[in-house]
Amino acid sequence: MNGALKSLQLLIGILTGLVGLVGILGAAGYYFFVTQMSTRPPKPVFAEERDGGKSLAAKPKPKPPAAKPTQVPATPQDPNAPQKLPPEAFDAKVVWKDGLSLKKDPNSGAEKLGSVAFNAKVAIIKTSDDKQWVLIRSQMDNVQGWVKAGNIDKAVAANEVKEDAPTVKPRIKAKRVRMRPQVDTQDN
Repeated sequence: MNGALKSLQLLIGILTGLVGLVGILGAAGYYFFVTQMSTRPPKPVFAEERDGGKSLAAKPKPKPPAAKPTQVPATPQDPNAPQKLPPEAFDAKVVWKDGLSLKKDPNSGAEKLGSVAFNAKVAIIKTSDDKQWVLIRSQMDNVQGWVKAGNIDKAVAANEVKEDAPTVKPRIKAKRVRMRPQVDTQDN
């Protein structure tokens, strides 16, 4: 009986040691993974930030074979000189809340010529063949350049009513109302 008791003590001691070892390894693994998951990853640095956008200008983006936008020189105009618009030009306004950057060519890597503010009145002179870009002229300072087509909206004159515009009867019972501008993203 004495030998059986000693073997039982040895077995219990080995099991206790294994349970303790598993507990310590589990706690260490938990601590390691929790500290790794709770730290923020490093901020990504994009190519434009590293070299000031030179990598985008160096790599020409492939264009679809059917879309060949015509190049129109987009240069700042003298604000005092009278500007004649082509007959197909029409008025519009900027609907992008941060304003728009005017580009020399109809692509996002092109040189920036200037900018126009939100709700600024512009004249749309031309649309690219792929309908993704429009050539506009700012009515404020006569700067001309290309912008993405979805960021502007055709201006509606005060006496002109859109035929497809629904009539809305407001029913407001609140003391305060928050309103946000809504941009129509449907292609025309």
